[in-house]
Amino acid sequence: YLCGFEPIFYTTHPNEEPVFDTTYARQEGEIMKIHKRGKAAAGVAFIVLLWGIIPGFSYAAEQINLQTKAVVFLLDASGSMKTNDPNRYAIDGIAQFIYALPSNYEVGFVAYNTSVCAQQTLLKNDERGQIMELADRVQYNGYSNAGAGLERAVELLEQSSAAKKDIVLLSDGEFLMADEELTQESQERYQKGMERAKKAGIRIHIIGLGEEMEDTKNSIFQAAAYTEGGSYYTPQALEIQAAIDSLLGSHLNIKQITAAIVDAEGSMETISMEIPFSHTDRIRILLTSSSAIGNLKTSFQAESASQINGERYSLIQVDRPQSNLLEVSFIGTVGNQVRITLIPEYQVISKADISYQDSEPTEEGMAVYDREATIIYTFYDAGNENIRLWTEEYFQYGKIGLQTEGEQQEGVLQEGKLVSRITVRETVATKVSFDCSKLPVNVTAITPVEIELEEPPFLPVQKPPYVLYGILAITAISISAVLIYKKKQPQLEVIPENDGRPAPGKSSYVGKIKLYISRAPSGYDIKPLAYDLFRLPSTKVVSLEEILESCGIKEVFEGAESIYISSGQGRSIILTNQSDCCIMMSGEILMKQKSYQLFEEAKVDITFEDEISELTFQYKGLRPSEMQ
Repeated sequence: YLCGFEPIFYTTHPNEEPVFDTTYARQEGEIMKIHKRGKAAAGVAFIVLLWGIIPGFSYAAEQINLQTKAVVFLLDASGSMKTNDPNRYAIDGIAQFIYALPSNYEVGFVAYNTSVCAQQTLLKNDERGQIMELADRVQYNGYSNAGAGLERAVELLEQSSAAKKDIVLLSDGEFLMADEELTQESQERYQKGMERAKKAGIRIHIIGLGEEMEDTKNSIFQAAAYTEGGSYYTPQALEIQAAIDSLLGSHLNIKQITAAIVDAEGSMETISMEIPFSHTDRIRILLTSSSAIGNLKTSFQAESASQINGERYSLIQVDRPQSNLLEVSFIGTVGNQVRITLIPEYQVISKADISYQDSEPTEEGMAVYDREATIIYTFYDAGNENIRLWTEEYFQYGKIGLQTEGEQQEGVLQEGKLVSRITVRETVATKVSFDCSKLPVNVTAITPVEIELEEPPFLPVQKPPYVLYGILAITAISISAVLIYKKKQPQLEVIPENDGRPAPGKSSYVGKIKLYISRAPSGYDIKPLAYDLFRLPSTKVVSLEEILESCGIKEVFEGAESIYISSGQGRSIILTNQSDCCIMMSGEILMKQKSYQLFEEAKVDITFEDEISELTFQYKGLRPSEMQ
């Protein structure tokens, strides 16, 4: 039977050939194809019995830093546990818990009675069997010194550099020592342990067993509320498994997929599964039951695998499976259920592809195009960068968080891609990292990606007319331009000082100049610049060369030293040309030895004396509130 669904096989007479049926099980939105076969299931010759570890496989994912997390399982091993857990289901619960954790978890273990009676420092994934060897040797006896146990568990985690840290405490009662003084001491140590845990960012989760733990507001459960952990009450030891399942999903966010729940018949059961996702770095197949599981056999294609067996649980760790087909065979105890759970893991390399769409600006006076960048993020297997991940229907519309400097947003996977669109105004280099906690699988490592967005290009500028025309044509155009311009704008005659610098104005500066260098003498690109005129005294006359130097420009623009700006009446500025540069405004040439009044939004194009360098500047008026 599948969890809460109709049978997926037909019963037959023992002497008849089994009749096979195929159906689809739906478990929390996942679809998995499952076949159940009778006693005479074919294909036994292809089943592989895993007794040990198949030689490992080294690949590029080992170069990726795992997002390390750490958990310590804290077990109450006092004498009262003999009554509340006579069959030692808690030990099987520890196995179920630690083997369900993905590979990026370090796991430790502490057991206490009158004092700490067993402990194991944090171990990596392949060393977890040592914890079960230690837990199997723990005996239930003595008093209950929860203070000493919690203190030791916190100490183990304080030594870890893991990003997230948790303690899972399974207890059947309150503090109980030989006398009142020792009991009080244990309570005080427990309180201090809670405070240390909260300070270190350690969450404490409590699983209460038996009648004494029915009140989830007692002293033991306070640690969960104080550290924002989870609280679970299990009246019977058989219910520990359900509490651990809830803890793994709700508080640790471990992604488990229930492949099947099988009613055992005391004979060989064979379950075939078609896994709905592919190219995992690792899949853990965890079988749990309230009774013994025997003769476990598996058949699949993978780079390597290992198997761990307990009395009421078995774990098969499959590294880099090569197909989506999996077959599991076992014998369960009649009348009991066997649950098969999949815990998938991925290690991922992320990549980004950037394209641009440029358009004419709608705002007048702009010197550059409007630019929109489209960034497409894709994800690849860390062991083989040629394999694209998460393209299956199983991942469609899965959510992934994108984090940049100070900004967070959420993208939706479509055919394995995340698409982001950004308006670009200047060159920006940034690092994007990913949060995969909302995906239906466990991502133990994912590389960030560096992106660089290029600033939009300049709009085309009018080329100097004297490059295309002769001296006579230039003279004719110049005379016409002067006559026309005089009709449009007042013209001021300025008597130059010794160095050509005009006399200062009497009005205050009220604006700023925006500069766009379209061609520098060196040929290098220079970002748009801005120079605040309103900060200058009214008597200051500034050359274009001085403005460029104030903006940090080191290159020499020939003739810029002889182009001057001074304050003018009516929120204007006065431009005086003492250079041989070609200066144009609104299609008209500004003559040498003349001064011109420029009002707000006036735009001037300059080709310098080297006939190579070009820039455009625009005079922008500012409101008083903007002149801070």
